[in-house]
Amino acid sequence: MLTSTHILIGAAASLRPHFKRWQITLAWLGGFMPDASIFIMVIYSSLFNEKGTDLWNKPNGLYWQDPWQTYSAISNSFPLWGLVLLIGIILFYYSKSFKSIGLKSIGLGILIFGIGYFLHIVIDFFTHADDAHKQFWPFSDWRFYSPVSYYQPQYYGRIVSVFETIMGLAIVVYLFVRFKKWATRILAILLALPYFISMLLHF
Repeated sequence: MLTSTHILIGAAASLRPHFKRWQITLAWLGGFMPDASIFIMVIYSSLFNEKGTDLWNKPNGLYWQDPWQTYSAISNSFPLWGLVLLIGIILFYYSKSFKSIGLKSIGLGILIFGIGYFLHIVIDFFTHADDAHKQFWPFSDWRFYSPVSYYQPQYYGRIVSVFETIMGLAIVVYLFVRFKKWATRILAILLALPYFISMLLHF
């Protein structure tokens, strides 16, 4: 799915109205971070590669070369980020055993971030066809090639895109209604822009 959709899903799942600023920041970042290496790759390419360099063409595009494939594997690893999420759960729910308020706060931070992050890679698992990630790195290079793609027409991409747009805009409305802080509302509205841009490009 679009990165903006992942961010919105992560925020909707982990944000709470009473959160402090640093917790709100983690909620927004969780859904974004699995795609961070792709944004870095695009910026790197624009700075150091010749204009018109193909990033996505398989197998010669930059995306399919190292170190970007390694970064992608790390970013989308179920074992790695499942472990991070488990650590957050342990620190948050069992902090009384440690008698540490600090550990509970750290655990909550990891949980807030980890929920959005893990939701992102789970959704990607089911919406990436021939561009699938190595979801079980470092234990295996196996990839699950989903029969459904979030953008490729031959893998129901148009249907998924319509569903994604409706869902994304519904989440924007939900966030706007539930959260009174204008920073959250404005960010949600900004994340809706890619849907309208995509619709305009298709007309």
